[in-house]
Amino acid sequence: MTAPSHASPPIVPAPAPADDLCLEFANTLSWRGKITPTETLAGLPDLLRWLAAAGQGSSPCFATVAEWPRRHPKRAARLFAEALTLRETIFRCAFAVAAGNAIAEADFTTLNTALGDAPCRHRLVRSGEGFTWAAADVRPTAAALLAPVLWSAAELLVQARHRSVRRCANDECLWLFVDRSKTGSRRWCDMASCGNRAKAQRHYRRLRSGC
Repeated sequence: MTAPSHASPPIVPAPAPADDLCLEFANTLSWRGKITPTETLAGLPDLLRWLAAAGQGSSPCFATVAEWPRRHPKRAARLFAEALTLRETIFRCAFAVAAGNAIAEADFTTLNTALGDAPCRHRLVRSGEGFTWAAADVRPTAAALLAPVLWSAAELLVQARHRSVRRCANDECLWLFVDRSKTGSRRWCDMASCGNRAKAQRHYRRLRSGC
């Protein structure tokens, strides 16, 4: 009689995510304050390209789902829809932190559930001259694919008192960022765009009022 197999799932390298990776993911939907926000992710291939550009192309189950748009389009569409749901949950959690408000219980529960579904990081492995996390390559789900993003979101919330999470002061933009300025007074996602636009608007109002 053959003994049952208890083989552990394969281990894949999982590079430590940037502390603001979750905010970058939330910002893939931009100009949230407008009637029609700008969506930069049209499907699973766009999401995979975004993860790869963020240095997470070897994240758990990445290679598996990369074939789905061609081989399993319906599964790809479902996973992508679940990923966007997690993106909006992360945005609302981070936006609440930026506003100094409590995170909605439903969003907190959704984030915790996704973290529970994501693979765990139990140990380190060598990577070149440095190290990286080792994570189990688990069944392909949105939580598994977005594991680095979820880890980033969890760390950001844990460190919320020590990290200055902000939202762009342009009410049409609402881009989220970590304020790393020396004075801790950064207001704009980018001074060259929203910052200069606000300055131009103030100048125009002064001219109109004759001040």
